[in-house]
Amino acid sequence: MNKKILTAALLGGLAFAQAASAQEFDDRWYLTGSAGFNFQDNDRLTNDAPFVTLGLGKFISPNWSLDGELNYQNPNFDANQDQNWSQYGVSFDLRRHFIKEGRGWNPYIVGGLGYQKSEEEYPALNTNGPRERKDGNLAAKLGVGLQTTFDKRVAVRAEVAYRADFDDQSIAARDESWFGDVLASVGVVIPLG
Repeated sequence: MNKKILTAALLGGLAFAQAASAQEFDDRWYLTGSAGFNFQDNDRLTNDAPFVTLGLGKFISPNWSLDGELNYQNPNFDANQDQNWSQYGVSFDLRRHFIKEGRGWNPYIVGGLGYQKSEEEYPALNTNGPRERKDGNLAAKLGVGLQTTFDKRVAVRAEVAYRADFDDQSIAARDESWFGDVLASVGVVIPLG
């Protein structure tokens, strides 16, 4: 009877140790926020502009994290500063972190898919015509970045990414079927719990 109890205790301890070793990463949910600069595709005929993001994410393994982010930018047209153009959207970004023990800054690569909505003002071609358009479309992102190691309070993230925006309804740039923007940002990652 004692051998059976001892064997069960040892097997239970081994199972617990294996489960603990499999979970050697910070899997708390976290909030993200960043600000940066959007270098607009020249074919858009818009000025470069600042942008902001707000998101929620989680490490799904020791080296992979998944974030959902909202973004917003509001540049003006080059030719007519009185006409507005704005863009906002949502993306789901998968990051592969290259974390090394004892290193304060760790590089990562990022890839994401999302939905971008563009709102564009343009001069009416006749008195009855519309003066703006609002369209949504698919967007994809690839980039690289650096992130500080999580501590108990906050991490810092710096990132440069290329976003392909498949907006084929632009009035200002009628001949274009997609645009490529470069996004450079700095942000914070705040663990919850």
